[in-house]
Parts: sequence; C-alpha cells; structure tokens
Amino acid sequence: MIVTITMNPSMDFAYFIDHFKVGSMNRFKTPTKSVGGKGVNAGRTAALSGSKVLLTGFLGGDFGSLVNKYLNQENLFELDMLPANGETRNAITVMHDNNTHTEIVEAGPKISDEEAFHLLRNVAKKNKQEPVNLICISGSINSDNPRIYLEMLTYIRETIDQTIPVFMDVSGAQLEALLKSKTYKPNFIKPNVHELSEILNKNISTKEQARQELNHPYFEGIEYIMISCGSEGALCKVKDDFYDIKIPTIDITNTTGSGDASVGGFAHAIEQNFKLEDALKYSMACGMSNAQHGEVGVIDIQDVNKFVQAIQVQKI
Repeated sequence: MIVTITMNPSMDFAYFIDHFKVGSMNRFKTPTKSVGGKGVNAGRTAALSGSKVLLTGFLGGDFGSLVNKYLNQENLFELDMLPANGETRNAITVMHDNNTHTEIVEAGPKISDEEAFHLLRNVAKKNKQEPVNLICISGSINSDNPRIYLEMLTYIRETIDQTIPVFMDVSGAQLEALLKSKTYKPNFIKPNVHELSEILNKNISTKEQARQELNHPYFEGIEYIMISCGSEGALCKVKDDFYDIKIPTIDITNTTGSGDASVGGFAHAIEQNFKLEDALKYSMACGMSNAQHGEVGVIDIQDVNKFVQAIQVQKI
C-alpha cells in the first residue's frame, strides 16, 4: 500500500481561454472541476496505475465536504481525511495565450503541529493493520512551523518504520529544513530548476548546471533526486549516478498536476520494483499523460504505455 499525505487539499478549477485580458472582463466556458493538492494528484496517478492507495490529509468547511464527496465518487482509494478548522482552499488555473497558465491559489486552513502528529499516529496504526510500502508527503502546509515536515519525517523514521521509503515533494522553507537536516533525509525529492535556484541562491537554467549543483552537501543521503525541466524532461540523480531524461513533444491541455503525476508514477514504479530506467520512463510518461487532460492528476494508461516507448533515458 502507498500512503499519500496531503496537508492542504484543494478544489481545483481549470479555465481555458485564447487570450486573458488583465483588468478586463473575461468570459469563460464552464471550468473543469477536480480535487487537487499534490498528494491527492500523486495518489490518483498511483491508483490509476494499479497501486493500492490510502489518501490522508485535512478537509474543512463546505468545500471540504465537497472535496470528500468528489473523492468518494472517484472510488479509487481508501480515504482517511481528518477535519480541519477553516475552509478547504480553492485553486484556480487559467490556461491562455499559447499554453501560458496563471494560477490563483488560496492559503487553506492552518494546521497545528498536534494535528499533524495526530495524522501520523493514524498512519502508524494503519501500518500495523496492513503493511505500508511507501509514504508520500506532497505539497504545501499552512503552518507556523517551518520545520514541521522535517519533524514529521523524524516521527516516521523513529516511530513508524526506519526503512519505509518516504517521498517528499515539498518546497520553500520546508524543503530547505529537510536539506539542512543532520539527522534524517527523505528518499525522494522533486524540485524544479526554479526551486533549485531558490534553494541554492543561484541562477540555474540548464541540466548541466543542475547536475553540478546536485553535488552540494544539501543533497547527501537522498536516494532519488528528480529535477523537472518542463518540456526538456528531467535530470535524475540516483545515489551517485546521473540520468538525463528526454521526452517527446506532445499536445498540451493543462500542465497543472503533471509534476504530481510524475511523483505518483514513480512511487508506483518503486513499489512494484520496476528496473530503474523503466521507473524513470514511467514517471515521465505519467506527467505527459496528465498534461493532456483538463483534470489534474489524471492519466490514461494506454497513453502512458505509448509515451514510455518514446522517452529516452541516458546515464551521464
């Protein structure tokens, strides 16, 4: 079983328009509505790939009830969503002007440290009932504690299991705290080139520049580091080895959630013991498939299998 933790799920609305006029009236057709949040999207992709998935996180207010209803209707995963004080957030994506996408994202309900550890105690109980093969913590958290994700990782390692792979697709201060940790590191992270630039306070724009920077002490002890590079594919460091992943050009509908789909695809592949290069290809193929859907975290397995054949993985 894969457990995905989403501390800040969202109700996602995707709008499509040829040209978005700032400061003017913009009329749209009915948006594509789906449940989002990085962990939800990753879990959806893993479930559609064939993994058994438990989704957990926090939902609050009227939109939280709506999100819970939508997740139950998907009938893809086991749910253990906990109540939050406040209203589950909305996230709006506007696709316009030759695949430019503009996002409007709310903060979501604030989560206390005690609530976070209550969630992890539930995961610990679940692991005793049924073995958890992988834990994936993805996305933002509205918290006053910039180290809460590191503290959650510490709890997993010291209380739940020392060996369960922990994937953490997070950013900003939370990621920085993980990278500076002298105790525990996640098994997997997936910053993009812009986030890598922010972490290291350097201008990084190419795969070669990214490859050089991944030798920084921050990244020691992390088994899989995937740097997403948009249409150029990705760069992946696995222990001491580097892999250049090149993807073909495809038609794009909505790129929101494609990185999350890549994480979910990789989690599925690792859980199912794919060979490394096959796992990297499957991960990228899931992201590509998601980009062809209006909904987020959605893949078509037939398309994924087709894309896998066109993706090139080269060990550097």
